[in-house]
Amino acid sequence: MISLPRHAPLLLILKQAALPAVALFFCCSAIAQPGKNSPFREVILKIDTSDFAFSKNTVTIDGEQQLYFRYEDVDAVCEVELHPASPATIRQVALLSSADFSLVDSMLRIDNHFRFKVRFTQLTRSDFLKFTFSITPAGRGEPFLYELKLFPITETSAFLDPQDNKLFIGEERVFRVETNRPYNIRYFNQWTKDLSINYKFSVEQGELRIHLLPTKPGMQVLEAPIRLRKPFLSTDGKPVYELTPLRYEFEVKESKLIFLNTNKKEVSLNRNLPGEAIDIELDYHPSIKLNKTYRLEKQQEEGGMLIAEIFTRSILANGRVLCWLRPYNQHRQSEGYLYIKDGDVAKYLTNFSITPVTKVESVSIVPAKGNESKGQSVYPGEQVEIKLQGDGLHKANFSFDGLADVRTDTLVRGENEVLFKARVPLDIKKTEIALLSYGQPTGHTLKVKEFQAPHPLDFITVSIEDQPDRVLTGIDKTIFIDHTLDDIVIAFNPQLIDGSKRLYGKQYLIIDIQVTSNNTLVDRRTLEKVVVCPGENSPRFDQYDRKDCQPGNISLNQLLRRKTFDLDDWSTIEITVRHDPQQHGGQGYTKRAEFILRRYTSFDLDVSFPAGLLTKKFNEDGFGTLSGVSMAIIAQFSFYHPQRIAKFRPFKFGAGFLALNAFNFSENSKNRDVGVVVLGSLYPLQGKARKLSFPLFLGAGYFLSEKQFFYLLGPGIRVQL
Repeated sequence: MISLPRHAPLLLILKQAALPAVALFFCCSAIAQPGKNSPFREVILKIDTSDFAFSKNTVTIDGEQQLYFRYEDVDAVCEVELHPASPATIRQVALLSSADFSLVDSMLRIDNHFRFKVRFTQLTRSDFLKFTFSITPAGRGEPFLYELKLFPITETSAFLDPQDNKLFIGEERVFRVETNRPYNIRYFNQWTKDLSINYKFSVEQGELRIHLLPTKPGMQVLEAPIRLRKPFLSTDGKPVYELTPLRYEFEVKESKLIFLNTNKKEVSLNRNLPGEAIDIELDYHPSIKLNKTYRLEKQQEEGGMLIAEIFTRSILANGRVLCWLRPYNQHRQSEGYLYIKDGDVAKYLTNFSITPVTKVESVSIVPAKGNESKGQSVYPGEQVEIKLQGDGLHKANFSFDGLADVRTDTLVRGENEVLFKARVPLDIKKTEIALLSYGQPTGHTLKVKEFQAPHPLDFITVSIEDQPDRVLTGIDKTIFIDHTLDDIVIAFNPQLIDGSKRLYGKQYLIIDIQVTSNNTLVDRRTLEKVVVCPGENSPRFDQYDRKDCQPGNISLNQLLRRKTFDLDDWSTIEITVRHDPQQHGGQGYTKRAEFILRRYTSFDLDVSFPAGLLTKKFNEDGFGTLSGVSMAIIAQFSFYHPQRIAKFRPFKFGAGFLALNAFNFSENSKNRDVGVVVLGSLYPLQGKARKLSFPLFLGAGYFLSEKQFFYLLGPGIRVQL
């Protein structure tokens, strides 16, 4: 029995029958470097221009060794090499899929190690990163799993460099934090309490910002700790998750102008109706005059651009002033204060954001490797990224009617652009997915299209009577048929097109059929539109339009004028199946299958003119006599070469009549006679087009006049009819 350490990084899925093989595997791997009981003696990860090996680049986290690597690009591509401890004990290694990366180059075995390439997905946000391998041992061992845990690190910097160090009590100021990795900063969007300068962090449009709210006058020191999502390594090789705190000294003063808070920190500007009145509440101050219009500008000095107007209406029971706000231009809270002016004289301070009314201008699918979704079309079962572009998008609460697992990408969320990640359900019934804002339609939709991807042609079979069915993609050489060909049937198996994890949709095929005999075209047919629809096992079976689907199998004899059972010997039937490029976006598969009607013998009538035949009668002494030019009419069998197409062997056998000395018209000729012969002939010169040849004859026969049996041997001249 095999026992593993409690915290070993190796996960095994073993069946009882596989224990001996796996035990032998671990015996060979006992000294592996990447960890105890590891099947690999070394793992090397190449990223950017650096190499990281398990034998020297590891950190210990919770008692486990993890391979660390340094990255710059959050979507970096890396190449991984796996060096087995005992290559002979591993037959195959497969990398299991994960949402944290995508496979760029498949797993390859090169000499005694394995290699593959992956592209990471947002390394800064990936937690518990690891490679999980399915390893198949040599022999009869069952596959088992091995986990290689990864520990990404990166260098992060952050500092504060404000334009001035002036703060006023009760007034919020926002400063940009200079950092190379804003999304690697772990922050909480909550104010600190009981500090001389309270602060909080936020990220807007890809920038890390710090909000400051002083509470005490005088020279005050801000000290804000910076925590990291992904650490860097200290000089002693320990992970460090904190940077040097942001430290800056500010001069805090009592506010010259009275700061008045509003009950709304963001209002909308309707570009079609600038100055449209919005109800807003303002802090009360005794100097505020009712039924008066105040200007809001960005600068304290005279002549500032008008941002909005506030008309004071009445004092509320909660101690606030009810006002009408009429916005004319945009303003963001991070841009500075808004000055409330009576004419050109600043009286008060406030701050809030004036942003455009939420308006979606476009909805599009972000192209991704492995996805067919693009534009405004999505396909069932796919993971998609949806980009919204417009104005004031950060204020909306968007949802998609029909999508599942919808989540916002916090890295791309701003006023003008929002990125969503979602999954299209495999069994979605809708043809359109509506974009909703607070449950109301925005007028934008995504179209649900069915897959129309070319599937390998392994769902097509070719059937011939008295022979097993052949899968079209499995026909890799010419098929010879030795009997009369009743028919060839092209059959389809729709159950093989769609699966539970991968959809292909309707298959649009073009089938070319060509029949030739002796290099002459006999017949040709082309089926321009053969549509094969996925079977009932498809999750989308009920959604496919089946009006144009192929109703059954295709018989060649129903298409050809010259039927297959009426074809000449050595006729060739060529079937080519290919995807329609117009229906499948210029992509597809093509497969060609060739069938030849093979024969082993041929029967024909041969007329030849033997000359110089040596004939010997049974009761005659000596070597026999030489004849003149004779004439032979022989019904004979020819034999085809077993390894060549329509090529005869150089010998023939037959029987017929021999007119000995047929062209000797002398009156005293004694050797003229007609005999019945069994004759074998040898043809040293071969060729289909050869009408004249010079065979050698050997045979025996019976003279009809002399009534004697005889042998014969000699050359001849053959004329093929």
